[in-house]
Amino acid sequence: MEQEQVQQLYQLQADFCQVLADPTRLELLHLLSEGPKAVKDLVEATGQRQAKISQHLAVMRQRGIVQTERIGAEVHYSLADPRIMEACRITRELLLDRLSRQGVLAGMVTLEKGA
Repeated sequence: MEQEQVQQLYQLQADFCQVLADPTRLELLHLLSEGPKAVKDLVEATGQRQAKISQHLAVMRQRGIVQTERIGAEVHYSLADPRIMEACRITRELLLDRLSRQGVLAGMVTLEKGA
């Protein structure tokens, strides 16, 4: 791979990670890992306004992280690739391990690893 292509790939990876750098989006991904959900179900589960949830879903859809399917009058969202949750799990474990070593949130580490 040429250096220019490598740099483009780094930029794409940074853009992808930036999309995930939002707590609400991470929560949405977690909810969608359980299976496809309608926007109203995601709104109810998060307690956020529909406009905010729709905006986050649109960003993730534009980046190919989630996909949509119309079922009747509802739009259902699902993960475009379930491997995204593996990446989220790994980063979460890295953070929990670091916090554990620092003695921060020790109780949370136990809860998370048991979940």
